[in-house]
Amino acid sequence: MSKKSIIVSVALDRPLFSTFDYLVKTTDDSGSLIGCRVAVPFGQSNDIGLIIACHTDTKIEKNKIKEAVLIDDKPITSADVIDTIIFGSKYYHYPIGQCFSVAMPGLLKQGVSARIDDIDYLVLNDEVTGVNSRSKKLLELFDLLVKTTDRAMPCRDLSLRGFPKRIQQLLIDKGCASIVSKAEQSIEFDKNNILKEQPPRPNPEQQFAINQITCEMLFHVFVLNGVTGSGKTEVYLQAIHNTLKQDKSVLVLVPEIALTPQTLERFYRRFNVGISVINSSLSPKERLVSHLKMLHGHSRILIGTRSALFTPIKNLGLIVIDEEHDNSFKQSDGFRYHARSIAIKRAQLNNCPIVLGSATVSLETALNCINQRFIKIDLMHRAGGASMPDFEIIDLKNEPLTEGIKTGISLTLEEQIGIETVKGNQVLLFLNRRGYSRHLECHSCGHIFTCSHCDNPMTVHKSANKLCCHVCDNYEFLPHNCPVCGSSALLETGFGTEQVEKYLKLRYPDLTIERIDRDSVKNKEELDLKLDRIKSGKAQILLGTQMLSKGHDFPNVTLVGILDIDSGLYSDDYRSREYTLQLIVQVAGRAGRATKAGHVIIQSNHVEDPLIQTIANPHISYFATAYDLLTQRDMMALPPFTQQAFLLANASDREKAHKFLQNLHDHIVCLPCANTIDIGPVVSDKMEKRHNRYHFHILVTAGRREQMSLFLDSVVAILKQIGNTSSVRFAIEVDPQTMY
Repeated sequence: MSKKSIIVSVALDRPLFSTFDYLVKTTDDSGSLIGCRVAVPFGQSNDIGLIIACHTDTKIEKNKIKEAVLIDDKPITSADVIDTIIFGSKYYHYPIGQCFSVAMPGLLKQGVSARIDDIDYLVLNDEVTGVNSRSKKLLELFDLLVKTTDRAMPCRDLSLRGFPKRIQQLLIDKGCASIVSKAEQSIEFDKNNILKEQPPRPNPEQQFAINQITCEMLFHVFVLNGVTGSGKTEVYLQAIHNTLKQDKSVLVLVPEIALTPQTLERFYRRFNVGISVINSSLSPKERLVSHLKMLHGHSRILIGTRSALFTPIKNLGLIVIDEEHDNSFKQSDGFRYHARSIAIKRAQLNNCPIVLGSATVSLETALNCINQRFIKIDLMHRAGGASMPDFEIIDLKNEPLTEGIKTGISLTLEEQIGIETVKGNQVLLFLNRRGYSRHLECHSCGHIFTCSHCDNPMTVHKSANKLCCHVCDNYEFLPHNCPVCGSSALLETGFGTEQVEKYLKLRYPDLTIERIDRDSVKNKEELDLKLDRIKSGKAQILLGTQMLSKGHDFPNVTLVGILDIDSGLYSDDYRSREYTLQLIVQVAGRAGRATKAGHVIIQSNHVEDPLIQTIANPHISYFATAYDLLTQRDMMALPPFTQQAFLLANASDREKAHKFLQNLHDHIVCLPCANTIDIGPVVSDKMEKRHNRYHFHILVTAGRREQMSLFLDSVVAILKQIGNTSSVRFAIEVDPQTMY
């Protein structure tokens, strides 16, 4: 068959807002080319791009249009993903080719073949019938392999399920197993054999939610507004089952911090279908395999973090976003998209339902429920008959000045810790501040030790004998003298989890304390080991940051102590009260999740604050509190009642960053559409210097989304005119989640 020439639009990984036309010679029809990669000449180099459209005509003269070489004979992504990314590029005003670059596995961007190579399996040796070991993890791994077809599983899947390479190697060293490289075996999809285990019978609230979500299987945004412990995950699982029965696939998005082996195990245990995972811990090859398995329908469920949203999924029938309020769904650099907004668009393109689940929905989602754009489904009771915890507010001003209170442990809280641990229960103490002390200060001259790369006071990490910057990870060893005046009178001010742990070990020498934060947990394997010790009852006191607050179920925790709520109450970021409310409700939800009653102690120097009083009032729901916060936002003309965006610039030279943004400001205030936009001045960020670069911004506010979009289109056009120097990095952030 003779080849024909087709004009294609190609998205390239360049900071440019346009696609580029090339000529492709092929025997295929034009429709089959969309989603394929091509190698193209661009300037003095060759690039790999993605075909996103085909045309019969082009503005380029026919004798000047360059030829592209097809890399793929079949698309490596789907039409709905392409349309979703085009939407994202326009909404967030980010170069289209770089949006596609974010969406593609790294190996595909390098031109690697889009096929699934042989993978490593851990295979039990034929003659092995048991393993001699006292390691609980090793015995669990052996039992899992025994029950598996061919007594083998991919090493990658075992790692995701909480059996790291170290445990797998231990089984090999004992002569019980071997590594075999072979083609991956796909689970044959059978609509009549979807479940491995029968699900529990849902309670009436759960059943209503399942029916609502899956009765039509058409595009609707459902908000599963369920209190902590209400069984939201079971609703997801049964809605997924109903979706699979219709021969459709499912996308489940979770925050990175919540993507634990325990979370994944519920899916593996329930479903007899292919399940793929995408998160930051995957190797480039593993990421590619997950991408291709979903593209070809070899897997039917994809569980992943934010970036999994752009994976092609054959016959997508349902999207679930768990903990939809979580800030990790917002990308903080590059393509600054919010996964919730993009996921809703993708669900709309596929005409399928999307479920946003949380005990503490974002104010944006709450407003959409109030305005009836989203359908709210309530789960107001804890599953299994568990009761909600009761709250106690401790006024720190009235507490005696003990050694404990210097590290955030009031005498009242100490007494409650003793009472609960004597009963054999567990205690969870929450402090969202790691390190030993907040900062180091010279008593003689007042000098505060600050990072040389950032305008950030360095945190004391005593066990490591270091001062650490929590912005850029720069560190220096603890000094003995002040560099300004030479004094040795250095004061450590404030407290962090490391100092609290030290006090607890002195106060409760017979108890085991398990600290979970970024310093004590370096990887998922360490986290899994700590969680296993907690769940087995080997630890009596759990101490940690927000790593402890999400994705974990601790049935023996009956007391939760929130050591410092005040830092989140008073901030120049108008969102801080919303975030504080969400975090406290989530942490408090760890108490009393099983048959035992739960008690929550909130410590504060400002107990009269309305937010604290509201949190502790059992008669006021989270949604009612969110409504009050929305009323305040409305009065102040703040999002979600208005639209905001930041124009950001940074450079290693302070003057260059400021001058660039001031020049842009002088242009945009003259735009015809500027009279519908509130354009702020050029100001430095609260932390102006970060990572040895100086940061400035312009805050712009619009009454309507259409006004903001039109204005930002004009900003992009002006940037093309005035140009950008390589020394200045510029970005547009639409719908920011933090104030700079």
